[in-house]
Amino acid sequence: MNIGKVIIKLSKMLFAIFLPLAILLTILQYYSYNEDMYMEEFKKYDIASATKMSLEDLNRTANKLISYMKDDEDNLDIKAVINGELAEVFGQREKQHMVDVKELFIKGHRVKNISLVLTFAALITIVLYSRNRKRDIYGAVLWAGIVPIILMIILFILVKIDFHKYFTYFHKLFFTNDLWLLNPQTDVLIQMLPLEFFIDISTRIIGCFVGISILMTIIAYINLKKKPRVS
Repeated sequence: MNIGKVIIKLSKMLFAIFLPLAILLTILQYYSYNEDMYMEEFKKYDIASATKMSLEDLNRTANKLISYMKDDEDNLDIKAVINGELAEVFGQREKQHMVDVKELFIKGHRVKNISLVLTFAALITIVLYSRNRKRDIYGAVLWAGIVPIILMIILFILVKIDFHKYFTYFHKLFFTNDLWLLNPQTDVLIQMLPLEFFIDISTRIIGCFVGISILMTIIAYINLKKKPRVS
């Protein structure tokens, strides 16, 4: 096989893998850092009653969490009026778990940036080596859209069947300890962010990602089907 064709195939493969990954991580970060979504969820599930905190204090606490996950804060030391008394919002176990969560977000940010660089490098390589740039670029975009759609539909079905089961698998895969096992009776973190919160955010992330992937697929398909102009 011609070395140029091998390079094109590898570049298309890299593009089809790392573009969706970069898009997915971007969407995940958008919703994870979206203050308005937190407040919407707090009102939807009456989190003020569950935590015995005011919406104002919940808003302050959510902002602190977001800043911490962004690595703009060094700690999660924050006080609020809980059940009529001024108290530290998060206990030691919750703070230790959030150290792991923060590290996961930092790694996710790095992976996103690396994915963007590799996607751009693959695109440049296709442009430089391809004899039919339009076919190869849109072909790569087509695969970058189709495969993630299939995978996300499968994931969505699994989530709808038993979210708790796969949410537990996620924690066991990405965390090396059991600090994520919090007590809903005493730990504010899990009271603030119950399972329903994660179901909603997961649904939004999957929905947004599938929507973008479908759009990419349609654009690529239309352009691949266009007949070249005859001069």
